[in-house]
Amino acid sequence: MKISAAHIMRSFTGVKYLIILAIAWLSVSLANAQHAIQFSQYFSNQLVLNPAYAGADDALSITMVHRNQWTGVNGAPKTTTLSGHTLFKNKNTGLGINLFSDKINIHSNVSLTGIYSYRIKTGKRSYLSFGLQAGINYVKSDYASLAGSINDPNDPNIRFENMSDAEFQFGTGLYFKSPQLELGLSTPILFTSGINYYMDSLSNPSSTPHFFLFTRYKINLSPHVQLHPGFLIKGKSGWPLAADLNIDALFNEVLMFGLSYRSFETMSVIVQIKVLPQMKFGYAYELPLSSIQRRNYNTHEIMLNYIFHYKDYNVKNPR
Repeated sequence: MKISAAHIMRSFTGVKYLIILAIAWLSVSLANAQHAIQFSQYFSNQLVLNPAYAGADDALSITMVHRNQWTGVNGAPKTTTLSGHTLFKNKNTGLGINLFSDKINIHSNVSLTGIYSYRIKTGKRSYLSFGLQAGINYVKSDYASLAGSINDPNDPNIRFENMSDAEFQFGTGLYFKSPQLELGLSTPILFTSGINYYMDSLSNPSSTPHFFLFTRYKINLSPHVQLHPGFLIKGKSGWPLAADLNIDALFNEVLMFGLSYRSFETMSVIVQIKVLPQMKFGYAYELPLSSIQRRNYNTHEIMLNYIFHYKDYNVKNPR
């Protein structure tokens, strides 16, 4: 593996720009509310974490991820995302869209988000991108379905009615990319318009948004093998930091095997294969590390990505 000093300096110049902007921006992001997004194959669907990623594949890219968490548990979380993004021909502006569906027991939410990004070149093959996203989140709780399972349906503290509301959401992010390095910092939901209730409470709780710090590095072990170490750090004011550490090996740009560790929670085994030149399929099997959750609480996640190559883009390798 050969990495020139000039290449290292270009990468760190881009990182410097990212840090300068991030310090000013992050102080604002630690002020309001929402939930963390959790996927094992987040590095293949970064648009759900960071709006600045829009256009990063240099072509129209569509990704679907379905996550079935804690199989065998009634009411366990089930999450599905459908994402699409593309780069305009001027190679500076990206547009994207995220459709997100999540269900936990009687609670569900569906969101639709539009995304805009703008990139600035920091070197011959590197750039820094700034992204914004805005959308609507529809939340519903089906309390009426609990009426037959509660011993005392006359208890005034239990509400047997369906509750729903919609809220406006806004998020932002920064993303740096070079031939070897990816680095991102984002708050997908910086603030919301607020809702009248949340889960089992009738009032919206006071909380702060999660922020995500992501990095991934490419090491060329040989002309046929690449190694990708990386991590995702998740933070929230008043909560301890959480981290996903992952490493994967890519063979001939076709087959990938990876491992991911989520701090004190899970270990994931990930396999991805390029079934067609433009289509990639991925599967992740997640094992809980806690002795309390270990029995039958496994998680399955599938991913399908399709990239449309355009001759105008002259893209040889979108990844």
